[in-house]
Amino acid sequence: MLEYTKEYRIAQLIAKEMAGELSPEEETELQQWQAEHSSGAKLHERILNPDNKRSRDQQFHRINPHASWQKVEKQIAPAHKTKSRTLLWWSSAAAVAIVAITIGLFVPRYDKTQQEVLPVAEIHAGSSKAILITPEGRQISLSQQSTQQTLDLGNGIIAINNGNALEYKQQADSLNIKHKRHTIQVPKGGEYELILPDGTHVWINSDSELSFPAQFDETKREVVLSGEAYFSVTKNAAKPFIVKTNGNIEVKVLGTEFNILAYPDADVIETTLCKGSVNVSDKKQNVTLTPSHQAVYEKHSCNLTTRKVDVRLYTTWKEGLFVFENKPLEEIMTTLSRWYNINVFYVNPAVKKYHFTGDLERYGDFRKTLGMIEKATSIRFKVNGNNIIVEEVINQ
Repeated sequence: MLEYTKEYRIAQLIAKEMAGELSPEEETELQQWQAEHSSGAKLHERILNPDNKRSRDQQFHRINPHASWQKVEKQIAPAHKTKSRTLLWWSSAAAVAIVAITIGLFVPRYDKTQQEVLPVAEIHAGSSKAILITPEGRQISLSQQSTQQTLDLGNGIIAINNGNALEYKQQADSLNIKHKRHTIQVPKGGEYELILPDGTHVWINSDSELSFPAQFDETKREVVLSGEAYFSVTKNAAKPFIVKTNGNIEVKVLGTEFNILAYPDADVIETTLCKGSVNVSDKKQNVTLTPSHQAVYEKHSCNLTTRKVDVRLYTTWKEGLFVFENKPLEEIMTTLSRWYNINVFYVNPAVKKYHFTGDLERYGDFRKTLGMIEKATSIRFKVNGNNIIVEEVINQ
């Protein structure tokens, strides 16, 4: 069964009441909500006011019921895309009512002085946490801790976990372990540092994973990345270091520092070079980067280009800072959603294209982060649990 937030559930009940399909149990649930929320009772009265019927009906006729409901469904439960579920369906008018009430009324454009202040204390910045998965499928939780932990991973493999970094120790040559890959998964709201057997450091960002062998072979050092990571590669001319991504991009280096952003849901894959030199290719195109340059691979067009950039905009996340320069709000909120593990809903789709420039502390107070964006743009955030609702501020 699809799970609803409280706001969507109340919108659902009001819609059924308007359609004359409210059961006695549901009527009791709605009355209880009104009793607990005085402002909710007034809102309910205003929605059902006969004087508002004409404008409400006009709004209904402007909306495609099925398309609108599908849009709301995706916002309610984005994490359930692949799961079969039962939806509650009734008349088209009631389905439209859900959309109209939820989007148009449950996020009203109050004056800021009248706006209800909702708690956001439960939203915290990310921390050091990850899951290590061995070739045998064993899962080991990695998180902040006060004591150093020695992990026996089998086949003579030893790793040291100090709470924010996992270090693999050099092992004797063994064909048995060279072809077996380990994976470190960093969830939303997490980050972790990995020190590979050759001494290479990898800072793995939220909602990312890296797979790698416990020991590299004689000819190359190859890892596979999904998400974002910053690499500081130990130089070894005899063994090039290769990063493969889920978008068929391959980054080849000898010893250097660079950042790769390669989230599966992003439209591009960006390789940003800080030091040294890297080669970026997709098997058909090939570019070589020099410091302060970036390779951009567009997934839809399969086009690979380079540009000069301020590397600070792409790498300071590992130093505790988000730096945005003329970035669209949608891209900023996607970045914040991974770090703070939040869901973002837009009342007005047009605000996604609003641009923002500024520095935000990665470990700072989430309320201050939202406040800085609000001051610089014509938008307002409403917070309910870990759900962030974004709306445009209309100057009266």
